[in-house]
Amino acid sequence: MKVSLRWMRDYAALDAPLTTLVQALVDTGTEVEEVHHEAEGAVVARVLSLSPVPESSKGVLFADIDTGGGPVRVLTGAPNLRVGDLVPYAPPQTTLPGLDEPLGVRAMFGGKYKSPGMLCSAVELGLGDDADGIMVLDRGVPGQPLHEVLNLDTVFEVEITPNRPDCLGHVGVARELAAALGETLREPPAEVPESLVSAASMAGRVSLRVEDPVGCPRFCMRIIEDVAVGPSPGWLQRRLRTVGLRPINNVVDITNYVAAELAQPLHAFDLERFRATAGTGGSLAEVVVRRGRGERLLCLDDVERAVGQEDLVVCAGEVPVSIAGVIGGAGTAVDGATRSVLLEAASWDGPAIRATSRRLGVRTEASSRFEKGLSDTLPPLALERAAALIAELSGGRVLRDVADDHTGALPAPATIEVGGGALESILGCAVDPEEAATVLARLGFAVEQDGHTLWVTPPHFRRDVSLVVDVAEEVGRSLGYARVPATLPGRRTTVEALAPAFPLEERVRDVCIGAGYDEAITYAFLSPAQVGMLSGMGEGLAPIRLLNPLSEEWSVMRTSLLPGLCLAVATNLSRGLSDVSMFEIGRAYWEGQRQSAPLGSTPDGADRGLPRLPAEPLLLALVSQTGDGDGDTAAALLRTCQSVVAFLGRDLADAAVTADNADIPGMRAGRSGRLLMEGRDVGLLGELDSATMATLDLRGRVVVAELRLDAVAPEVPRTPRFRPPPRMPAVIRDLSVVVPDEERAGVADSVIREAGGHLLEDVEQIDEFRDPARLGPGRKAWTFRLTYRAADRTLTGAEAQPVHEAIIAALAIRCHAEVRA
Repeated sequence: MKVSLRWMRDYAALDAPLTTLVQALVDTGTEVEEVHHEAEGAVVARVLSLSPVPESSKGVLFADIDTGGGPVRVLTGAPNLRVGDLVPYAPPQTTLPGLDEPLGVRAMFGGKYKSPGMLCSAVELGLGDDADGIMVLDRGVPGQPLHEVLNLDTVFEVEITPNRPDCLGHVGVARELAAALGETLREPPAEVPESLVSAASMAGRVSLRVEDPVGCPRFCMRIIEDVAVGPSPGWLQRRLRTVGLRPINNVVDITNYVAAELAQPLHAFDLERFRATAGTGGSLAEVVVRRGRGERLLCLDDVERAVGQEDLVVCAGEVPVSIAGVIGGAGTAVDGATRSVLLEAASWDGPAIRATSRRLGVRTEASSRFEKGLSDTLPPLALERAAALIAELSGGRVLRDVADDHTGALPAPATIEVGGGALESILGCAVDPEEAATVLARLGFAVEQDGHTLWVTPPHFRRDVSLVVDVAEEVGRSLGYARVPATLPGRRTTVEALAPAFPLEERVRDVCIGAGYDEAITYAFLSPAQVGMLSGMGEGLAPIRLLNPLSEEWSVMRTSLLPGLCLAVATNLSRGLSDVSMFEIGRAYWEGQRQSAPLGSTPDGADRGLPRLPAEPLLLALVSQTGDGDGDTAAALLRTCQSVVAFLGRDLADAAVTADNADIPGMRAGRSGRLLMEGRDVGLLGELDSATMATLDLRGRVVVAELRLDAVAPEVPRTPRFRPPPRMPAVIRDLSVVVPDEERAGVADSVIREAGGHLLEDVEQIDEFRDPARLGPGRKAWTFRLTYRAADRTLTGAEAQPVHEAIIAALAIRCHAEVRA
């Protein structure tokens, strides 16, 4: 929303520097997106020379001016210019307050001469009504921005939060600034001066019936007669243009002006057309507010729209003339022939207006305000203000009396008791009750104080304040949140209360993605042949057949994730990709493997003979492919895969997941094994053999793993164990050993941990090396990185050496290892 600083200064002094005003808005909760000045781009220029245009008979001159970046020649007809004068210059693309479009390069005298931009008068800059000559400045240097020399208007682009509809008008934003700066707010008059009131009454001239008081809590009307519709005065047009509104005529412009001032939209009807639309004859204008009945209405934008039963409409008799709160009808619009105005100010149900606006695809200045939920006390204030301005600027008279239906009145804001210490406990800092009462009063709240207790009554336009915490927010933002000290959140008794457990699948997904795998989601249906290609964790299980399969290709439920994931990798390879690594988290289906009793089991156990239900284990499958046929590359992939499942074991269950050598169907002998955790079989790991790869249409070398997550993760939450960061430095040593080919790294890992005792903190295998020429046939080398640390002291190398030697001796006995030279 655009807000004019000059306009707001009608209601408060607001003489602070611009940066202070912006910061005050931001600090009190109104986001300022942009600040720009009127005539942005205009600069100070000095007249260097003046010479007549030969073709001109009206005294048009060539004016050569210095704009700080070189001379510019413009054409001007101003008679008051002298060489040496400092004048305002608006170059092309500058938008002046009185214009709708930016300036360009104007061709004159049949296109013979061109004038880029223009020299400006006071009226063109919105600084007065003098249009007879160019404005001569008393200070400035060529090229200086004009807003640094003249008091041009400043426009704020602000973002109003949905709970603050009172700030959708200039008075509301001015109130926020005045309260923040400790200044007095001067609200515009809310009554029609007696000098503008007619002796006649509107009684008997209009009738009002509101059939839906929930949708329309309040509807007010006044009549202004003998109006002369025409252009608005310059000051009004400039103000509307400043906030992005297009002037139309004095009556319509005033309704837009008051809406931008007080945030309460209004609508003006041509009274005679209103009566004629009703078709009832006579002098009575029958106004009915109701829901639509499927009628069609030609709107002000010349688009015909249908109104449904969910839409509120204003009717002349039984004929809709306006879609309530959204857009008026063309048939009763005010134009140059209008002599009597029926002025409406109403309160509408915000959700109803929002629904109508969205359904019709029409968003107007009025609907954007009404949908926020305006106070039902605003309509009479805005009605009086607009009626007075229309009468003043159009020469009309306001008829006595007001039509006001307030049967759907909203409950008045309740008084809130703020006990002693309540503000301190909410804001976390000391708050003086008198200081709190002062800032609340500046915001329009009625406050009574008794010692440290405050009784706070929100103003009519602050329906968002109803609780003690709302009052605390008002006090906090007014005093400044910088006064609130930075503190840690209050401690809770358990870790679970601080943060809910992160979902298991999300934790696993983060680990796999971090390790370089891409996630895949495959079908739970497979063909019997595909299930048999790679049994995975479902080894020895017959798949469950579907009773009504789509085809033989989708006829059984999967017993493992590996076949489907391998087929997905094969698809990627067929598309020209290589070195593909993918993972999948999902469930398999094992016939008769569920361990729990059937649902609805009876105490006598008579149903124990029923077939067991299928188990649905949660599995993680990993597949890595490399186009490099080298065995070392495959071994590296295998170690990466093993490190992922080992990490998951520590992260999910604080337990070690190790690999035990085993022959697994479909995998290479010596490069496959079962995954064990605390002696339980939780998965498998290995490299696919050539026959399986050919069946799955794979190439290169492929490593797979499958982990049963529901067996690894604890079934009930375990108490988190906190391990403080180590305080003492560590002794880190690398150990390289040569072992026979048949030895397994998982066994070596267990031997090292057992021999290392309490001083050994961590073991990491960092390398595996094979070279028959250097190591001998049937031999390989491992390198382990060992971390030694003492919890209570700085461990020395001499203290770690005996432990290191014990590990070497244990590896020599258990794994036939020799220290590599």
